Amino acid sequence: MIRGVLVVIFLLLTACSTQEQGDYKTAQKNVSQGNYKVALEYFDRVILRNNKSEYPLEAAREAARVAFFDLKDYDRTITYHRFIVLHSGDEKERLASQKQIAEIYFNNLQNYQASIVEFSKLQQMPHTDLEASQYQMSVARGHYYMNNFFQAESEIDSLLRLKSDDNIRFQALMLKGNILVAKKEYTKAIDIFKGIIDKYPQRSVQENVGLTLAVCYEENDNFKEAIKVLESYRGKYNPPEYIELRIKRLQERMKNAPGAKGFRK
Repeated sequence: MIRGVLVVIFLLLTACSTQEQGDYKTAQKNVSQGNYKVALEYFDRVILRNNKSEYPLEAAREAARVAFFDLKDYDRTITYHRFIVLHSGDEKERLASQKQIAEIYFNNLQNYQASIVEFSKLQQMPHTDLEASQYQMSVARGHYYMNNFFQAESEIDSLLRLKSDDNIRFQALMLKGNILVAKKEYTKAIDIFKGIIDKYPQRSVQENVGLTLAVCYEENDNFKEAIKVLESYRGKYNPPEYIELRIKRLQERMKNAPGAKGFRK
């Protein structure tokens, strides 16, 4: 009796495994033929069974790749990565999939609220100091894009207290400056951008930080300083006519400003 039951169980498990393997191979065949949507249907069959074999995770990995690169179906890609996060025994793989989820929400779907939730999950997983600052940078950007300027600035201030590399610090200071511009706190923004130019002179030229600084001076009606900054960009910006036009426009504003006695070169 017991032996018979065991035989039946064995046969059922074998049948399931064979079906699982068959669906997985059919999915792979459809991928090779470019039938990506059909392939995902077969991968989904394998994943939904979730039997104790290597096939469900392999199916999720392949399905995530196909959904992302071939179909650009980002919501579906997230579903496959969530399966990997929940079922993979490899900590590095779980971490990589969680990163993919957060980045897809941020970069591909522009769902910043969801991305903040996912990056916050990453902050609870094993990470280095540099990774912690990268995650917090993404959280700060998410708040900035949603116009949550107070929270964005709070995240940046917290990030700047962490150990991070120059690239992250440059990005963080730039974002803080842009937050202050968005809040129309131009005097504070000027201090930030001047500090960036002093500390990162070469990159500041590459990223045109001076042009943003000039805008801040202009918004503060300090046309003289704005012109001075723009003059320092002569020969460094393409097209050069843009700088000359801005200088000319500022000179006109300076002449027409209340209380001005005219402008002389």
